Amino acid sequence: MVQKRRRADLAREMSGAEFGDARLSRRLRKIVETVQAAPEQSFPSLFDDGQLEGAYRFFNNESVTPEGILRPHVAATVGRMGEERVALVVHDTSTMSFDPDGARRGLGRVRSAGQAFFAHVSLALSGDGTRMPLGVLALSHHVRTGEPKARTVKTQDNLDNERARWGKQVKEIASLGVDRTRVVHVMDREADDFALFAQLAGANDRFVIRLAHNRLLAQSAHGFSKLAQAVTEIRSVAVREVPLSRRPAGNRSPQQRRIHPVREGRMAKLAFGATSVVLRRPRPQPKTLPDALSMNVVRVWEVDTPRGETPVEWVLLTTEPIASAEQLLQVVDWYRARWVIEEFFKAIKTGCAYDSRQLETLEGLVNVLAIFLPIAWRLLLMRTQARIAPMAKATTVLPKAMIAVLRVFTRIKLSPRPTARDVLLAVAALGGHQKNNGDPGWITMARGYEKLRTLTEGMAARDGVDWADV
Repeated sequence: MVQKRRRADLAREMSGAEFGDARLSRRLRKIVETVQAAPEQSFPSLFDDGQLEGAYRFFNNESVTPEGILRPHVAATVGRMGEERVALVVHDTSTMSFDPDGARRGLGRVRSAGQAFFAHVSLALSGDGTRMPLGVLALSHHVRTGEPKARTVKTQDNLDNERARWGKQVKEIASLGVDRTRVVHVMDREADDFALFAQLAGANDRFVIRLAHNRLLAQSAHGFSKLAQAVTEIRSVAVREVPLSRRPAGNRSPQQRRIHPVREGRMAKLAFGATSVVLRRPRPQPKTLPDALSMNVVRVWEVDTPRGETPVEWVLLTTEPIASAEQLLQVVDWYRARWVIEEFFKAIKTGCAYDSRQLETLEGLVNVLAIFLPIAWRLLLMRTQARIAPMAKATTVLPKAMIAVLRVFTRIKLSPRPTARDVLLAVAALGGHQKNNGDPGWITMARGYEKLRTLTEGMAARDGVDWADV
């Protein structure tokens, strides 16, 4: 039943969106039905002239909001979270940049030039070690205006500080009725903010956050005044070998290259240890915040680093217990699940070709993003299911009707009882993937799924049935 719910057709899952006009709700379902079949294609290639005009009117309609578009999917995500013993909510921000080939109204700068806005997303995952994507819980956006050094910030809610986005989405998620005792919030170093720690601790929210600052300590058993001093005293209680992915230079800012240095992929030997600290409120922070917060700190550091490579080191702040090596490693594994949201953003930008969209306003672009988020989740889910359980039945990845069509049209011969990985590779082959080229990327996955869905719908129409019900 869980597997069936997870692969539910997105058009149906999102059909409950309400905008005060039933015609807009019907329009959304038609747009999702069309776009999810070929998410990487441009809108003009997906819609005829009349449909294209209707889609653009929908995206730019004042009654249409990202929250309204996502509401049914968010509700379904909360339902999927309820089936998990522990659910992770991974928060992150990604730059949505566009070629400066026209003045898109409402966008800001990206570094010193170009047009962009920043999307902040909360993605739910299972906390059982499989990191199964459960869906999107929240989306917000902000833009940067003015000169690069001015760092003037404008957001849709008139927030005056980018840091506020982390705590705001935590509150939004709590308002959805999730069981806070079974949810762990996971955030990267951008979320290193004493006010956020105080908010989370005050609400008894569970979290794992990577620290970026050498924070002041209110007290220490060794008399240390700074966190870095206390961290150096942490002793290893466990060692693991962990694969590190390659990190190319790419199109990243100098600051990002400094924070995340270029590296080759390798197996790293990581040591783990932990301690408890009392953080002191920074002087610039409001006095309405607590004077101090008692927290647990987990340190992860690389030993025997290859010559020429930058050693890995994480300092994680958490509310989770650290009394045993097993508890400590659980904290680290939950933080390592954060990379899934990076893959999710790749699915949006590459699999859905979001950065190529040609809408002329910020509002329209954010509405389009809200439509693509569940579609990217669906692509990520299909690939994750095939990865974590490659020998599972093919029906955990695709419905029977699609598998039947795939058996006819793929150049990969499927066995009478194909596995999840079998059908994943067969779908990718429809998109042009070659078996010897490793795991398929987002573009070939999206292309293959597009072709398979089109073929399935065509055969279902011939037989007079709804393929999604087969």
